[in-house]
Amino acid sequence: MSNSTGKSCMVQGRIVWTSGDLFKGKPKLDQNTKQPRTNAQGEPMIEYGFGLAVPKSVLSQIGAGQPGEIWTALHEEAYTLYPSKQLPPGFAMKFKDGDGVDHKGQSYSNRTGHAGHIILACTTTIPIKWFKYENGQNILVNEGIKCGDYINVQLQVKAHPAMGQGKAGLYLNPMAVQLIGYGEAIVNAPSGDSIFGLTAPVVPQGASETPVAPQGQIMPTPGAPVQQSFAAPVAQPAPVQQPATPHYGVLPQEHQPAPVQQPAAPVASGMPPIPGQ
Repeated sequence: MSNSTGKSCMVQGRIVWTSGDLFKGKPKLDQNTKQPRTNAQGEPMIEYGFGLAVPKSVLSQIGAGQPGEIWTALHEEAYTLYPSKQLPPGFAMKFKDGDGVDHKGQSYSNRTGHAGHIILACTTTIPIKWFKYENGQNILVNEGIKCGDYINVQLQVKAHPAMGQGKAGLYLNPMAVQLIGYGEAIVNAPSGDSIFGLTAPVVPQGASETPVAPQGQIMPTPGAPVQQSFAAPVAQPAPVQQPATPHYGVLPQEHQPAPVQQPAAPVASGMPPIPGQ
């Protein structure tokens, strides 16, 4: 059994997948039952983590503080369990070859940011401290970093023996992360084409390729202008001018106002009036 306390090193790379929300994490599941795990206090365990793509081109720079120092740390820590340097086939090194294939035989290189890189699985049950360098200092942040961005990671590498049904392997615990640059966002959800293929679906009997109108209604033709219906306005009679009251006893008869004729009500034509006519 290893007596190592682990190795700490700084590694730089790009986030290419996440374990839930980068800042809030997600419930940690049992590998066998797929049910949420709880800690000694019976509280739900939360897992925080991400996949870190490190260029293979830097792995030969293995000196302390060099970009490829992580490559040395991974192997030296694994050898604390196996001094013969013969690692068993199932040993979990916690990285994948970005140019290799998964268990379904599909190439990792088809995934954004994988080709030409090793992908480190950096996970922990302790909330990660995230920093952003601004105005000459590192500021603690809880938002503004996404999958696809470039980061520095303080990584703790620790070997562990086989436990229960689990395999021996390494822990890659990210202790602190510093944002060093923004990248194009990476969305890991599968596309519709990858799920359903590129062939048009077969329409089953009884189904229609276009929307079906409810019984008694007519659906408009796609792309055709919508005809709006206007209700015929109700013609309102013109206001009636009341005849002036005769001024009997004041003016002679010939100077009395003539009675006003009552105008006939207009007939509604059923259409709104045309301006200018």
